[in-house]
Amino acid sequence: MTDDNRGGALDIAEPASALLTGEDGGGARALLAGLSRVRSELDRERAAAPRLVGELLALPLELRERRLRRDPRFHTWGVCELLLAKSLEAGAEPAAGSLAALTLAGTERLDPARHPLPVVGDLRARAWAALGEARRRQGDLGGAEEALRAAAACLAHGTGDLLVEARLLEFEAAVRRAQARSGEAAALLKQAAARYRQIGETQLLERVLAEREAIRREAVS
Repeated sequence: MTDDNRGGALDIAEPASALLTGEDGGGARALLAGLSRVRSELDRERAAAPRLVGELLALPLELRERRLRRDPRFHTWGVCELLLAKSLEAGAEPAAGSLAALTLAGTERLDPARHPLPVVGDLRARAWAALGEARRRQGDLGGAEEALRAAAACLAHGTGDLLVEARLLEFEAAVRRAQARSGEAAALLKQAAARYRQIGETQLLERVLAEREAIRREAVS
């Protein structure tokens, strides 16, 4: 599973000056003003996230999710984004699964009026994949399979972000490899490679190709 933190992010593109021309200039200006407010709010959420996440993680493990669900201060994109990043950074450590689960709990509290559902779908897919990867590393292949199905369901309602799709394909390949289904794993990595190639992610492409080659070597050894 990739530890790259990009993809599925609630980022607002820089406005094109062309939007301010033409007969609908007033409507375009209103749209851009709205986008600017969204960007400003997102910046504020991200700035506050380290303090809020630090407060949350200072609690005993069994109290964190209850506090997150009950306290609206934690119901922000910034908090969810940072929790997921920390889960991915934890790698094989036991904390990875609990941080991914916290991310999922946080996404359930995001206001759909402020956070588009397809973008939240991408984030939830990534969080389920992170949780599933933690389970796989612990030898819980049944739990990993369950997380894979949940991630796929979320992705079906996502934005179609190819980077998120490729991440999920990598996760599924890891599960299939652990299940001794090397042919399926190699095919999934081929699909992930195609997506990374399409979006110009050279480093991620090289990693997937190396993983696929390792599976090939295992098959002939």
